[in-house]
Amino acid sequence: MANRSISIEIYTASHRVLGRIHPSASGLFSYLNMPTSSYIEIEGAHLMRLHQPGKLVARYPTLWLVKSEIVVILLSGRNEMGPTGFTRGGYTTNVPHWVRVIMGGYELVGIIETPGKFNFGSLMFESERFFMPLYSASLTAILFPNVEAESAAMIFNRRMVDAVAMLPKDEIPKIPG
Repeated sequence: MANRSISIEIYTASHRVLGRIHPSASGLFSYLNMPTSSYIEIEGAHLMRLHQPGKLVARYPTLWLVKSEIVVILLSGRNEMGPTGFTRGGYTTNVPHWVRVIMGGYELVGIIETPGKFNFGSLMFESERFFMPLYSASLTAILFPNVEAESAAMIFNRRMVDAVAMLPKDEIPKIPG
């Protein structure tokens, strides 16, 4: 993956940030999960408060965000994430699981892919990753119900997760196409 600019939409506990990021050549997912860096740099940042989603607070040529305070990052396509593969011995295929992720102030609904059967303990505690991918996803801010977003791919901060539930079959959204 070439080192190119990616447009992103970031949600923190209190703000929404729009801008561009230049991830490393290994992709945005690897860049965010790099343990040697504690922040990301956003270019052309537009800052909005969650309780006033349509009102622009400020524009900045550069804005730095602390990774541990990022709740979720929305991407326009799955390809912008870069490789997200799991490393395990033996033959495994990724299995999609529809889930609801409950995080501080947000609910996410989407597809988590795991190697084999869904295992909450393994997903949440057996890796050093800060961020996890979610596909065909939607976001709702609990205290601000007018703040909603949908995205083909999201990356969420697993250290902020309160709970995860697999969706019953009758709650799985219908995806067009």
